Amino acid sequence: MADQGRRGAVPAYFVGVTTVLVVIVVGLFSRQVDGSSAIFTDGDFRIGPAVGWLVCAGLIALVVTRHLHITGVVDEGPGVAVAYDALPILLLLSWVVLIAALLTAQWLLAAVAAALAIYHLALVLPRMLATRTPRWAKHAPTLDIVVANVFIDNKTPADAAMQLITAAVDVVIIVESTPSFMAAFDDAGGKDAYPFRVSDPADHSDYAVTLASKRELGPDSRMDKIGPLRLAIAEIDVEGTTTTVVALNPMATVDPGGHDTWKEQIDELKKFVPTLTSPVVIAGDLNTTRYRPEFTELLDLGLTDAIDSLGKGLDTSFKLGSDGVLGDVGAVARLDHALVSDDVHALAMQDLEACGSDHLPFKLTVAIRTDARA
Repeated sequence: MADQGRRGAVPAYFVGVTTVLVVIVVGLFSRQVDGSSAIFTDGDFRIGPAVGWLVCAGLIALVVTRHLHITGVVDEGPGVAVAYDALPILLLLSWVVLIAALLTAQWLLAAVAAALAIYHLALVLPRMLATRTPRWAKHAPTLDIVVANVFIDNKTPADAAMQLITAAVDVVIIVESTPSFMAAFDDAGGKDAYPFRVSDPADHSDYAVTLASKRELGPDSRMDKIGPLRLAIAEIDVEGTTTTVVALNPMATVDPGGHDTWKEQIDELKKFVPTLTSPVVIAGDLNTTRYRPEFTELLDLGLTDAIDSLGKGLDTSFKLGSDGVLGDVGAVARLDHALVSDDVHALAMQDLEACGSDHLPFKLTVAIRTDARA
């Protein structure tokens, strides 16, 4: 649903605050409901129940806001968008509250926390289950793709470049492909290994994208700009069937004005997807997790999350830093994705080493349904 459709929508913060207040009021009177000690008991403030109810109130507000956003009633800001990204991590708190509430006989609080815990399971468990491989995919020709955000401040670009070259795939999608990194890539042998390119030499931004291929590209391969979004589009022949590979890197929400730009870019992408002729692979650093409503809207266009379909939806790719303490924490969320049309099926996915980046690259093998197998 485009931003234009959300004009006049209720701000997410209003819905969130209202929901929090309602849940807190329930907590204040929980003793009258189930006989357990409430936030205030006999005039004394109880910090344990207060913290539990406050945590549940915040989580319920986030869940309610997310679902109202999907229906177009609510429009979120950057803070709420980041909270959507962290939703499966934040919902872990519901399990802590549930255990504590059960141990202290806070029955109403336990029931509320249990509902959130069940929602948490419903959110993440399906992403751990692989879909059945269709019969046609078992013997179909394949395409190997590596998607790598190589990080504009990569301190070891030669290592990252060599990793991409030794991956020996058909297509490499390089996000944050600065001129200095592409020079390192070519010096390491990328010019010979992946001679066919789609890129914008004039794009020196932090969001430049290069699509490099060892296969010759079709005549309609090009850089395209739709609104504020740049796309590297390649036509690749797979046993007589033209497969379209689209590489992109929308703006990060945490950048100044980034969330508004990101929403405009995703809106343009949603308009563009129906114009593509299958088979299609759309991949890159989308700067969003699976949990934002806009991601769901992309899937509703007939696309499939390739990594989810392999039961690896909980694998993470983005680190809080490329090195140091934040880098040592490891990846905390998946921002790097591949979306495929119905006649493309993911067969395998492997995360690679970061090699100086704050993202883990991934290697994806997909089966392409050719005309002969249609």
